[in-house]
Amino acid sequence: MECAVVGVILIGSVIAMAIATLASARGGGQWNEAFKHVARRFHGTLHQGGWFSQPAVWFQHGTAHARLNLATLRGSGGERLLQLTIEQRDVRAQCEIYFHQARAALLPKTRGLFAVEFDWEEFRRRWHVLASDGDEIRHLLSDGVRLAIEQLWRHPLPGEMTISIAPNWLIIRKLWNSPRGIDIEEFVERACMLSDQINLAAASGIEFVVSDQPQLLDEAHCGVCGDALAGGLVVCRRCNTPHHRDCWDYGGGCATYGCGGRECFVPGVAPLARPHWEAGSKPAERPLKPR
Repeated sequence: MECAVVGVILIGSVIAMAIATLASARGGGQWNEAFKHVARRFHGTLHQGGWFSQPAVWFQHGTAHARLNLATLRGSGGERLLQLTIEQRDVRAQCEIYFHQARAALLPKTRGLFAVEFDWEEFRRRWHVLASDGDEIRHLLSDGVRLAIEQLWRHPLPGEMTISIAPNWLIIRKLWNSPRGIDIEEFVERACMLSDQINLAAASGIEFVVSDQPQLLDEAHCGVCGDALAGGLVVCRRCNTPHHRDCWDYGGGCATYGCGGRECFVPGVAPLARPHWEAGSKPAERPLKPR
């Protein structure tokens, strides 16, 4: 009799596990289709989810690498979390922005960060902001950045969300229930818009040097190594800051704080002008029109 009871329990357990597996596989198929839609839309690479893994998509936004993945929130009984990670090269400070009703399992690590004070009353009612440098983050949270955060939070419905800004990376995490590809696509578009707004805000405080006059580099020093610029130079196309070619290649771009330039050019060498008082010199000629 006892053996029969044990056998019934085992059979019931196997049937329950089979039903759970089939249900999980069916749900996983929906999410795989949704992520396949996103991969096609953003010309990315799809990693399909399985029994023990979740789907993910790798893609590029401009020159920045990005990854979208699905995860399960720990201790939530299976609630899903959508996470987008994208390169963010123009920010030096660390910052955590999170919805004021977010549960503890969703909250990021905040060690070494301090509360940022600001005067945006409506934004403050919904969001907590912690940062390593309050002044930089206040500058970074422009009208465009705050609007992009609000739009991302509202899509497809308002929900628990966190935004982590760290040197080189932006990470957005939001509780997510919709397996519709069109909803996830719009989430990615709004997240990329937030990344673009952060880049604009980070660059807005830079005064770029633009001049069509020859620049003397005799006393200039490289922003990477600090040595004098004696030869082998390149100049950032974005802010006109000179660098050693080796230092530019080593850093992967401009060393000017907040510039983020990735394109450079080799400066020309101005010919030596002949003094007009030299014997035998000719009168100055009319300059040619630019071609």
